[in-house]
Amino acid sequence: QGYKSFASAATVLEGFRKSPPTASMSTEIVVRPDGVGVLTMNNAPVNSLATSMVESFEVNFKKLVADSQVKAIVVTGAGNFFCGGAEISEFSKITSKGPEAFKDESPVQGLCSVMDVVDASPKTVVAAVNGAALGGGLEVALACHYRVGAPAANVGFPEVQLGLLPGGEGTQRIPRIAPLEVALPMLLTGAPLKMDKAVKAGVVDAIAKDKATVVDEAAQMALSRPPAPISKRPVSQANRFKALGGALDMALVQASNQAKGMIAPEAIITCVRAACSSMSFQEGLKVEAKEFTKLLFSVQSAALRHLFFAERLAQKVPGNKAAPGPMAKVGIVGAGLMGGGIAICFVQKGVSVVLKDAKQEWLDAGMKNIMAIWTGQVKRGRLSEAKAKEYAGLIKPTLAYEDFADCDIIIEAVPEIMPLKKEVFQALDKHTKPDALICTNTSGLNIDEIAAELKDPSRCMGTHFFSPANVMQLLENVRTAKASDKTVATCMAMGKLISKKAVLVGNCDGFVGNRM
Repeated sequence: QGYKSFASAATVLEGFRKSPPTASMSTEIVVRPDGVGVLTMNNAPVNSLATSMVESFEVNFKKLVADSQVKAIVVTGAGNFFCGGAEISEFSKITSKGPEAFKDESPVQGLCSVMDVVDASPKTVVAAVNGAALGGGLEVALACHYRVGAPAANVGFPEVQLGLLPGGEGTQRIPRIAPLEVALPMLLTGAPLKMDKAVKAGVVDAIAKDKATVVDEAAQMALSRPPAPISKRPVSQANRFKALGGALDMALVQASNQAKGMIAPEAIITCVRAACSSMSFQEGLKVEAKEFTKLLFSVQSAALRHLFFAERLAQKVPGNKAAPGPMAKVGIVGAGLMGGGIAICFVQKGVSVVLKDAKQEWLDAGMKNIMAIWTGQVKRGRLSEAKAKEYAGLIKPTLAYEDFADCDIIIEAVPEIMPLKKEVFQALDKHTKPDALICTNTSGLNIDEIAAELKDPSRCMGTHFFSPANVMQLLENVRTAKASDKTVATCMAMGKLISKKAVLVGNCDGFVGNRM
């Protein structure tokens, strides 16, 4: 059943009692031989807190609390996620009722009720954070009495990026366990914390040896510690002093400067101010519910939620069911600003790159520029020297087209001169494997004319990166007239691989971005 944390899963599973499957449920419970009940959130792909999940969670959690054979409880997630947070698509159902419907309760009262049930459990509850715990997912973890995280997991509150705040009691819990200098950036920027920093800040109690043992270690903690609900913990004197001393006002000014016109930061500060005041936990929750309701029904949040879905929809190609080709090794023609930036995109994802230019001095200059970017990141503390060295080792500079022989993707990034691009494509046709994806980086040239230089133009796409390519998120993938479904699928998957917002566009003057 996916419980790989046990040394001998087949043997141990025989001792488990499992909840019967129910169509409407999206959590499962088992009871381990040591008496620890494990509740697993299972709502692929990110275990989002859909209504069915929340309802299932409450029902199954109460079963574990009522079971006399259950000594303690562990909450975890299926697959690679602990929980990705709210099911954002359900917000439209909530807003259709109008703000008047939520005068006396939170729009996400069902979720808050589950948090209260977990928080009030007479049995110790430990979150086994096996993967990312984001937004409502982190709020679930904070409703548990303790938290054990897998080394590669992270935690965060990305709600502000949707013009919202954590509405599942997160604004009242996080100031009770983390210093404001950690809690405020989490709430105001949406930036996640890696597990080592989360433990240091007190957000998570311990790091497991690895992902496979996180449930085991959480179970051990659950059996060895008494319940300790965060709702009963006072906000530290240090946090209260910082709040009174102007830390909240300063944080709001910084947030306003970084995201001008955004209304969510002020609402978040209002909630944190309530948490750090003389208000009780329950009184603070009323402030949170009021501020969350304002934001949820705001035009700004509606626009940001629309953008969230639009960006994801734009990366899908209706009707194309082809599987993408391999992307293990990438070749790039042109070591200039654009080619170097594209190389960085792949290398920083662990992909080997062959970087070619026509002259050694051009190639040397390109490598120097790439290394200068990583050296600068090392100096600013954003990259370790070891990682920079590792990145450099993934690039093979060359003057020979023959070195592209085993590349899965080749991106031409030479100047916008049609005869030059045609010359490059003629050479690529001779020195690449027949199923390699061949792309041209252009901002406006006719890609069909360039693709015609290949014996098989169906393997050609346009890839319009925006400069600097290693920074700008947008990638226009330009479909050529003869591009196969596999070619399109591979090009779109490539954009996802390097964390670009890849959008499929047609081959016309200026494509879409430049026309706008």
